[in-house]
Amino acid sequence: MNPHLKQTLESAFRECETHRQKIQRAQLLLQPLFPLTVTVFEQLSEEDVEHLDQLIYRFTKMQDAMGKRLFPSIHGLLEESSDPVAFLDILHRLEKLGVLTSVAAWQLFRNLRNNLAHDYPEGVSQTVDTLNLLIERMGAFIGLFETAQKDWQRRMSARA
Repeated sequence: MNPHLKQTLESAFRECETHRQKIQRAQLLLQPLFPLTVTVFEQLSEEDVEHLDQLIYRFTKMQDAMGKRLFPSIHGLLEESSDPVAFLDILHRLEKLGVLTSVAAWQLFRNLRNNLAHDYPEGVSQTVDTLNLLIERMGAFIGLFETAQKDWQRRMSARA
């Protein structure tokens, strides 16, 4: 097993776990505000804005960590290869192996992440819709991470 990839994977799991905890805390604090409306969004308190910023930041960071480090490392370790592979091919292979529950779900969350990365004042309605969808589907997003985590733990237990 490639020690560098294994170390990257362990670090990615720790990072994603930290983000998961922060997302869930922010989500709990924001729960009374959802589903959001444009009116509610435009009248958020500073504290609510901070919680929303935390949620968006942690979601974005976790999505990036999973896409840039976690999934490529798992793929490299399972396939025992360090050859470059297109990310979509990695996702499809991980879905086939049961590490990733759904490539389509992953792509939805990537699109949500991209929508939230561009904060246009005239796009308040789109931002509110994106946030509502994100909150509605956050359990599925966290589930993508947890499925990968449990699958990896199961594979490592089988090797021991």
